[in-house]
Amino acid sequence: MKKNKVKIYAKALAGAILGKKTSENKIVANFVNLLIKTDHEKKAKEILTLTEDLLLRKQGKKKIVFEMARRLTPGNKSLLKQFVKEGDVVKEKINHQLIAGVKIVVNNEKQFDNSMQAKIQRIFN
Repeated sequence: MKKNKVKIYAKALAGAILGKKTSENKIVANFVNLLIKTDHEKKAKEILTLTEDLLLRKQGKKKIVFEMARRLTPGNKSLLKQFVKEGDVVKEKINHQLIAGVKIVVNNEKQFDNSMQAKIQRIFN
């Protein structure tokens, strides 16, 4: 499936959810049936990810991924939560390759990388 098709499906699903003339369960069931009929169910994950991004943008919310080498302590967690607004989608991801520090990605676009891995790469590049 071309990227265009994925975008078209994602926009259609986001529009249907925002328009909400029927229940979300019915919208999702109809959408899954459409993907099966058109033999595009293999792209469902990609479509849903893009749909989530579109819905968040339209609602003025953000998707924030905090990536770190080990689990956050409660103190560090509350410190990072200061940067998050109500309704934002927050995900924590453990990546041992970072060695230490944190990498923050907002809406799969903006990135702040203060990890030890990034610092080491800057030294050698």
